[in-house]
Amino acid sequence: MDLLKRILPYLICLILGMLLLNECNRDPEVKTIVRTVAVPEIIKQFDTIVVEKPIHTHSVDTIYVDRFVQADSTGQLDLYKDAVTIREYKEVFEDSMAIIEVFSKTRGHLLEQQANYTIFERQITDTIPLPRPKGNLYLMPEIGTTTDLRGLRAKAGIMYQDRNKHLYSLSMDVDGYIYIGYGIKF
Repeated sequence: MDLLKRILPYLICLILGMLLLNECNRDPEVKTIVRTVAVPEIIKQFDTIVVEKPIHTHSVDTIYVDRFVQADSTGQLDLYKDAVTIREYKEVFEDSMAIIEVFSKTRGHLLEQQANYTIFERQITDTIPLPRPKGNLYLMPEIGTTTDLRGLRAKAGIMYQDRNKHLYSLSMDVDGYIYIGYGIKF
């Protein structure tokens, strides 16, 4: 029984120390914040591009040349008018995110082109993980004496700071006294 009284405080300290050490080494839980961010509408209009010469010229389509050669004078005039007529094209490409407008002007070849786009306002949902802090375990050896400096005393203990920054301590001195404490922040 006497042996149990001497070993019991050390055994309690050992078990609590192992539990606190296990708590400190555990991976923290991951909390997340879900937030919605509004992205404003973006409108961009580009300057009109005037094309000086084509990038690549393909060979002449002989079917249209043969038709021009074999046509009478009114037919040739109609084909010539068709070739020199200025045509304007406007294409609109739209989806749920944006709209693109392309304007082109041609006369036998491309004269000018302009592109405009609008990116619609939208909401983006973003998930941000917030790591929880880990608990900390501290070893606290202490040496003390009386106010008139008679005799030294030793004390050893452990202090645990949990994830919420609360402090808990457990210590024991050489006379066998066990101390339990809680830290209060001012």
